[in-house]
Amino acid sequence: MRKILVVTPYMPYPLNSGGKIAQFEFNNEMRNQFKLTLVFTMKPGEEKALEELKGLWKNVDFKPYLIREKSYSDRFGDVVFRFSELFNRLVGKGVLYFNCKTELDKLLKENTTLFRSKGYGFPRAFVDHFRHILLEDDYEYVQVEFHQLISFAKYIPNSSNKIFVHHELRFIREQRELELFSFKSKFLKRVYKRNKKFELSALEQYDQVCALSEVDKALLEKGLKKPNLIASPVPIRAGKVEAGFTSADKLVFLGGEDHFPNKEGVNWFLMNCWIPLKSKYPDLTMSVIGKWHQPTIAKYGALLSGVNFLGYVEQLEKEMANSIFIVPIRIGSGIRMKIIEAVNAGIPFVTTDVGVEGLCFKDGHDCLIGNRPSDFCASIIKLLEDKELGSRLSINARNTLSEENSYEKLIAKRIAIYN
Repeated sequence: MRKILVVTPYMPYPLNSGGKIAQFEFNNEMRNQFKLTLVFTMKPGEEKALEELKGLWKNVDFKPYLIREKSYSDRFGDVVFRFSELFNRLVGKGVLYFNCKTELDKLLKENTTLFRSKGYGFPRAFVDHFRHILLEDDYEYVQVEFHQLISFAKYIPNSSNKIFVHHELRFIREQRELELFSFKSKFLKRVYKRNKKFELSALEQYDQVCALSEVDKALLEKGLKKPNLIASPVPIRAGKVEAGFTSADKLVFLGGEDHFPNKEGVNWFLMNCWIPLKSKYPDLTMSVIGKWHQPTIAKYGALLSGVNFLGYVEQLEKEMANSIFIVPIRIGSGIRMKIIEAVNAGIPFVTTDVGVEGLCFKDGHDCLIGNRPSDFCASIIKLLEDKELGSRLSINARNTLSEENSYEKLIAKRIAIYN
């Protein structure tokens, strides 16, 4: 049985984010066909989740690295190790401080990845942990996941096939972030170009790069000198819908605040769309599902009515039933797993072009698309006013998912990489 080592920034469990779901689905199939070793970081308090995952995956060799409270010498070592990244952040924040004028500028300033893309972001000891695991066995394939670990190719011996799974093209995300600033900056443009060069150069060190959509694959083909690319969308089994969509008086957003595209998207929607919708439909409510921090919840609570931040919910489909799912995402790349959740819940969704990018759903047939606040609101109003439209879109989207996103075909496509 072939030996595959997968290294990832975090444990693919519990299934509370799109990135974890994407990893879980593939690893759940791979573990039955290969000898799978999983290397990842974990924090104190996640031990219970690890034991649950071990119970599900008894045939996987787990190699977690526990991030503990650092000593002063560890902190000093990390500062030295990450000096370039920290210096760039400091300079960048200074440049942005004098240019940011709008609330969106300030939000982007605090969350942009422009000054973190060349950084690593984890303890240096995790690198040592990974290198030690590589010495324990002869792995035919070593698979690296997520941009945070993109530079790990240099640690992998040439005797192993090096594979990188690119969940989000960072240079596309940063390009879209730059487009949202209210000002133009030659300095930020230079930083963006430097980050893009770093990303593409790092990908050149892998024997194969796996993108999660044909769109991302095509974008990478334009930049890589020797592309060895495959598009491998995440397979999600079509769930059983207990009841069809009938009507809605609630909007739902799914996703946590720590993923900045979610934070920016919700902010854009609430600041531009929610008030006109609420004034037209006083009984309309909105539920935000996922982990959001109290200062953010308090900020919106003081400004807006009818918006409920629910945190993690046990019965997701019950909470989403007979609602309109919104995906107001304007930055990022990859695919939005949240849309698959909506389709499996049997509810219609309204999205931006970026939100549905890489998926097979079409405007007017499977969903409604709006990129400006007026268009996004108009799409929601159509669904609030026309119950049959919502039912038709949700049924079409489910059929499209079953036909275009065949679970068995997508799994076979990924498994073929290792054969």
